[in-house]
Amino acid sequence: MLGLDLRIRVRFVGFLARRIGREETVELEEGTTLLAAVRQVSEKHGFGVINLESGGDPGRLVVLLNGRSQNPNVKLKEMDEIAFLPTMAGG
Repeated sequence: MLGLDLRIRVRFVGFLARRIGREETVELEEGTTLLAAVRQVSEKHGFGVINLESGGDPGRLVVLLNGRSQNPNVKLKEMDEIAFLPTMAGG
């Protein structure tokens, strides 16, 4: 069994930062993908399903890895940063 030997930063913006806090560190198993990490964080904080194929969930959240939209199957590296950003509505 793999150990929890990978740490990533998870950053929250806007109302999420007010609700959860601006940042947290998450420990994962080495080899964890962006998709698996987003699912874990989403479950922990009650975000529901997030469609990473489109970079997030239109109308709800955008998810970035190190400031960019990435392939959901990319493997994470030590101290990568996943950001959850609420989408903005304008008019």
